[in-house]
Amino acid sequence: MGLRPKDTLQNMTHQPDTYTPLIHLICDFRVESPDYTVAMAKMATEFPQSRTLITPQPFKKGHILGQSVFLKLVLNEFPEGTVHICRFGTMSRLPNRFVVAKHQGKFFMGPDSGLFPLYFDDDSIQYFNITPTENIHIFDPLKEVYIPALKQLIEAKMDLSTAGFAAKEMMIRSSPPQPTLSNGMMRLTVIYNDYYGNAYLNINKQTFDEVGQGRPFRLLLNSTMEINRLSRSYNDVPEGMELCMFGHGDIMQIAVNAGSAAQYLSLNEDKPVVLQFKE
Repeated sequence: MGLRPKDTLQNMTHQPDTYTPLIHLICDFRVESPDYTVAMAKMATEFPQSRTLITPQPFKKGHILGQSVFLKLVLNEFPEGTVHICRFGTMSRLPNRFVVAKHQGKFFMGPDSGLFPLYFDDDSIQYFNITPTENIHIFDPLKEVYIPALKQLIEAKMDLSTAGFAAKEMMIRSSPPQPTLSNGMMRLTVIYNDYYGNAYLNINKQTFDEVGQGRPFRLLLNSTMEINRLSRSYNDVPEGMELCMFGHGDIMQIAVNAGSAAQYLSLNEDKPVVLQFKE
C-alpha cells in the first residue's frame, strides 16, 4: 500500500537537516593504548551519523614541529568541510587553552600550542577560543573540549561567526628552522622522522625548484655519503640504498629502501644536511 499524501509530507518534514562533516581525529597515543579505544567509542556514540577517521601518531609531547610536518604530509588529501581534531598533549605547565579555526575550507581544533600558526603560516587566519570557562583543569580534551565544541559548531551549520565562540587574538607562535643559503650551498635540517625512519627536511619542492633552477645537485649526508638525483619512488634504488624524493606534501625526504634513514644514516631530528647546486 502506498503512502497517503499526508504521510509523505510528514516524512519529508521530519527528515534530519543536520550537517554531518567528515571528522578526522589525530591523537598522540598508540593503537594499543586504551585511550585509542575510548576515543573511538566516544566518537561513535556522540556522532553516529558522521564518518570518523582516527589517526594515531605517537608524537613526542609538545613536538609541534613534527606535528605540523605530519599535517602537511596528509591533510591536502581531505575534502573541504572536514573537521580535523588535533588531540595533542602540550609541554606547558599552565592550564591549556584550545582553539578552532578554518583554513582552506577545512576546520581545525586543537591546543593553543603554536601548532596551528606554524602549520598555516598565514597571519590572516581568525582563531576562536573553545576553552571551557567553567573548567580550567582539563583531563580529557576530547570529551571536555572538542566534542562539545564540535556539537556547537554543527548546530551553527559550521559557521564560526555564529557558533558563539569568542575570537582569540593572541596565539602562541613558534618559528621553524629556516634553510640558509651561502655560496651556492643550502644548510638544511631534519625536522621530522616518521614511523619508518624517513627523514624530512625543511625544504619543499617549490623552494628547491626556485633555488636550483634545474641545475644538478648534491645532497651531502655526511663526509662520505651523498645523493645526486631525485627519485620518484622508494623502489628507484636497490634495497638498503639511500634516496631523496618529494612525496606527500611536497616536502623533501631522505629514505632508505626497505630500511630506516634515521637508523642506518643517523638522520635523526635536528641533524644538519647540506644541499649544493652545481654552477
